[in-house]
Amino acid sequence: MARIKIFYFIPNLQQGGTEGQILELINQLPPRFEPVLCVYHSDDVFWGARCPPGQPAHALGVRQMNFGALERLSEILRREKPDILHSYRDKANFWARLAGARAGVPITITACRNRMMELRYLLTERFMSRKSRLILVNSIGVRDELVTWGGVRPDKIRVIYNLLDVNHFRPPTEAERAAARALWDLPAGRRAIVLPGRVGLQKHQLGALWAMRALARRGRWPSDALVLFAGRERDRVTSAVCRRLARDPRIAASVRFLGAVKDVRSLYWASDLLLMPSLYEGLANAALEGCAAGLPAILSHAANVDEIVRPGESGWEIPTGRQGALVRAFEEALAAPAARLTEMGRVATAHVTARFAPRPSHVIDQMVAVYDELLAAGAPI
Repeated sequence: MARIKIFYFIPNLQQGGTEGQILELINQLPPRFEPVLCVYHSDDVFWGARCPPGQPAHALGVRQMNFGALERLSEILRREKPDILHSYRDKANFWARLAGARAGVPITITACRNRMMELRYLLTERFMSRKSRLILVNSIGVRDELVTWGGVRPDKIRVIYNLLDVNHFRPPTEAERAAARALWDLPAGRRAIVLPGRVGLQKHQLGALWAMRALARRGRWPSDALVLFAGRERDRVTSAVCRRLARDPRIAASVRFLGAVKDVRSLYWASDLLLMPSLYEGLANAALEGCAAGLPAILSHAANVDEIVRPGESGWEIPTGRQGALVRAFEEALAAPAARLTEMGRVATAHVTARFAPRPSHVIDQMVAVYDELLAAGAPI
């Protein structure tokens, strides 16, 4: 019996939640599906080790899409003849819809996984959404933004939360925590706060540094606290400003920029608190993983729209962009006894497991059900 071919198109496989998610999906699809992967350029691969052995893949040989690359993508689709074209990210979604129509692909699904869509894509989304049989989003915040600002019909959108491997992202044993802290050079008595995510305006590392400086000015920044910024420095201007702020003598010893981290689980295991004051988010994958691994978290409302944290029980929620609220939450978390943080971490693990991963195959089952539903309905007349 012929396998069902799913053609996945994404700009790159650089470090990031979406990239990790698409590879997890490919790895866990039932055998009756045949996944094919396509990226812009083969050099932009960070998660290569997570590709299944022998995974069919294509690279268009471009850094940015253009009409020549559109023709190459269309030709690849004509040769592959997929049953479903499934694209990820706004840029790839735009070009995938055009290529899918040109190549006669019967079903095109687009995945939108972040808020604040670029204006050029937002302005065309009402029209372009007609070329998608379904738009999959990972957050109710993304859904509401597409409906309100993008003019997309609500019945075109389906919310499916991120894959969360709670067997991998689990609380550590005492020995595992000790090993992780040694790996990240965290001596006994040093408290670590991890802010995972690429350095840029979205994740609001600037806000975290301003909050640290505000506490330091008042003499309230504890000398044993260390903030770990884990992520690519993608935004050069923001990265430069962050590094300048971090050179403040009052906090310089309390900041580390780690760059891209492949073994992010060990970083969660080594840390005591997760911080994500994002200005906008889809579903914050790193927040899910960190909470599953037993960390209490400080999240902005934008990062907590889907209720990753239960305020007062598994962490703190602050109004998005409110610097005073971030300072107060930071101070309260740093003043909390270790036993309270440990208990909040236990609640965090239980909560995200129950809400986002009630059974191991929960998200895969939902995704397969979507594929089967669309295949059963056939191509539109």
